[in-house]
Amino acid sequence: MKRHHVLVIVAIAVFVLALSFWTLAIAQGPSDSQLENATSHPTQGTGSVGSDSNPTGAPEVFVPEHYQPSAAGVASVAAATTAATVYFTPQDEDTSTTVLFLYNTSTTTATVALQSYELNGSLEISTTVAVPPAWLVRICGDEVSTVSSTWQDVVWINFRTWSTYAKMTLPAGVKAEGYVVWNNASTYNPSQVAPTLPLRFSTDPSTVFLPSVQRN
Repeated sequence: MKRHHVLVIVAIAVFVLALSFWTLAIAQGPSDSQLENATSHPTQGTGSVGSDSNPTGAPEVFVPEHYQPSAAGVASVAAATTAATVYFTPQDEDTSTTVLFLYNTSTTTATVALQSYELNGSLEISTTVAVPPAWLVRICGDEVSTVSSTWQDVVWINFRTWSTYAKMTLPAGVKAEGYVVWNNASTYNPSQVAPTLPLRFSTDPSTVFLPSVQRN
């Protein structure tokens, strides 16, 4: 009888111990944002000196290798007859940044051209991004620091305060969304800071979007 009691106690102890290990494994498992195969953000180069509100030097533009278009893709932007041009006003100061989403609904890789301009019309940034078919590409004006695995390959385009307005050339099938966020930092964590202001994309010509000021 005593031996039976001992066996029952041992069985209960083993069960409790196994349950404890299982609970610990669940608690330490990957979350909805942090998956098991999440990779670290690639090292990004520096070019701009100073802060986003008082910068000098060239703006940083980092496009991950798998989003860099081929020569044919870049040439297709100029030759496209069905592409749409949209204008928007990025905000990228010491306390804010701009986030863009490009999603491709077509079955082929599409190349999106993006340019930003200073208030006097001078070109500030000119780059291209390849969007794979049935895929979404994220672009951010600040470096992204997050555990979220889907933000590990974000495109970094440092608009800075000099980018007064910008335009994108969207091939057929490519859609764009975006927002401004007040992150009060030089990095952006989408898991902690909520979007603040939706971006408005205009299809008006640049002469309407940013009219010339006539002075007597």
